[in-house]
Amino acid sequence: MRAVALASGLLFTMPGIPMLFMGQEFLEDKPWSDDVEGHPELLIFWPGLEADDPTMRDFLRFTRELIGVRRCYPALRAEGYALIHVHDQNRVLAFQRWIPGVGGDVVVVASLANATKYEYEIGFPSGGTWLEVFNSDVYDHWVNPEVVGNGGRINATGPGRHGLPCSAALTIPANAILVFAPD
Repeated sequence: MRAVALASGLLFTMPGIPMLFMGQEFLEDKPWSDDVEGHPELLIFWPGLEADDPTMRDFLRFTRELIGVRRCYPALRAEGYALIHVHDQNRVLAFQRWIPGVGGDVVVVASLANATKYEYEIGFPSGGTWLEVFNSDVYDHWVNPEVVGNGGRINATGPGRHGLPCSAALTIPANAILVFAPD
């Protein structure tokens, strides 16, 4: 589920209009058809949301809350985008989103690595306290009792990095996406 959550996280935080396939929001695993007579096996598996295994339910919660973050922070719907950092070996990607001419900065950090990164330095467009407004690690077996993250906030008080005036040392969970917004 982590890889799918990471891909969805990138889909909802990158510029453009995110498009979902029917049922993708809760991990439907087959093509969909509304032809009940001809293809009843291709109906969406709604009972999966009521099953003992909470995976589909947890992923639906993840998707809903990620969409909520996109709605709450207009920069995630705007066209302002700048790549902050990409490191192939560490498998870490960071980018900034903003509303051109207005601001409203948001920083997104994604890890495609299978191990958590600690004290990972990332540049930030301004100093001060930034809230960790989304952490996909929380949704790994909702609510993840061993969630890895930054305790809900970071301080971007470090020296300039990646062409930006400030930086912060982050804890980046394995195969996860984090979204930061100024406090």
